[in-house]
Amino acid sequence: MQDQATGNKYQAPEAAPSAAPKTSDDRATTFRAVEGGTQMQSGEKLLVEAYAGIWVFTLIFIISMFRRQKSIDARIGSLESALEKARDRGGAK
Repeated sequence: MQDQATGNKYQAPEAAPSAAPKTSDDRATTFRAVEGGTQMQSGEKLLVEAYAGIWVFTLIFIISMFRRQKSIDARIGSLESALEKARDRGGAK
């Protein structure tokens, strides 16, 4: 296609009307729900799942702290007995 007025073989396309709003007043300010959405979840279910996850994490943390404390107590006991043996040997010389 050749433009008769300018002799250009190709014409630039005309600017399409902008779909974006021009000012902030042109935008919608109300909530519109999506029709046919399949990703709906119950808020109560999510809340219960979150609390359950927090409780499981807390219980695992507390159990691991008890196990660590038990191993620390055993280590302190062995160190105290080793210290007693060292005192007995030192006093006998």
